[in-house]
Amino acid sequence: MSKVIADSNSASIRKAFAFAWMTFKQHAGLFTASMLTFFAAWVILEVIVVKGQRFGFFLWVVAHLSFFFVFAVMEMGFIRICLASHAGKPIHYSDLFREIYPGIYFLFVQLVYFVMILVGFVLLVVPGIYLGVKYALYAFHFADGYSDLKQSFQQSAVTGHDSWWFLFWFSVLMLLLNILGASILGVGLLITVPLSVLMKTSVYRQLRGEL
Repeated sequence: MSKVIADSNSASIRKAFAFAWMTFKQHAGLFTASMLTFFAAWVILEVIVVKGQRFGFFLWVVAHLSFFFVFAVMEMGFIRICLASHAGKPIHYSDLFREIYPGIYFLFVQLVYFVMILVGFVLLVVPGIYLGVKYALYAFHFADGYSDLKQSFQQSAVTGHDSWWFLFWFSVLMLLLNILGASILGVGLLITVPLSVLMKTSVYRQLRGEL
């Protein structure tokens, strides 16, 4: 189990952006189609909820649970697409839906991460920020073979141990990038979301010394 840690100075946002922009341009159709699929899943959820109001709370729960499951499967598939692109492997739109079983568990892992941060924010905000940054790369570790709740969080902490401030400012930058994308009538998210995940993929590899 590799525990290679690179010093935070070796992680370059410029290098991450260069990789992300080049990859996005090469596979613009695939990444745009992926983002539209995420959006379509959300639209379908809203239509089901609105049209099925007469079925009450039960349908609301079933629809949302189904949506979160499908969304988690696609998230896991999308992250693995980004990891594969960084490794120079061929990527396909169908890869978005290949992670059905890991996607189920990933939904649970995401819930744990969310609850952990929520509790941290309740405890005077700072602990929530600290934990959110400390485990910021948990999804990439999970997608990269550490498909276990404990391992994915442990490895995320190990990878970012000497790079907390770098990851903090990088996270702020990614947040601002997607706010900018959302401000352009939301259409900009078709570009900024793939770019931010691709940049995070590069940072993940850099911090693990796997350039």
